[in-house]
Amino acid sequence: MFKTGTWVGAGRWPNQNAHPDQWHKPIRGQVLDFCDVRAWANSIYFPEDVPHAGNVMGIALKLQAEGKLDGLTPVCWDFITHRRVLWEKTAALRPYEDDILIWRAARALRRDEIDHPRRRKPRDIREFLPEQQKHLVLA
Repeated sequence: MFKTGTWVGAGRWPNQNAHPDQWHKPIRGQVLDFCDVRAWANSIYFPEDVPHAGNVMGIALKLQAEGKLDGLTPVCWDFITHRRVLWEKTAALRPYEDDILIWRAARALRRDEIDHPRRRKPRDIREFLPEQQKHLVLA
């Protein structure tokens, strides 16, 4: 579970299928409170841009009590040109610093694959991570 305001990532980076030199940094998002008005704006419960905070609190608490929000976290993603709030599976999120480390390792792995196309046994991404961060790949 992430605290409100924490910067997170989900293993998403633009141009992921392009050459690694064209990969942009991972998209980062900020965790919102489940009662945040932005998380409920333009949803099936509130089809308006700015719903009333009291109504949002009532619906959010009701859905939480029913267990319908278990395992979900509202995240405000920063796409540079715009921001968008999405409800994400909490298990798919990780701290943004960890996302950057995995992005760097994946980029190095892909460069290695391009530089050595005839290698019979592919290298593991853990070879490109610092020793104390190798556990991140298992997530």
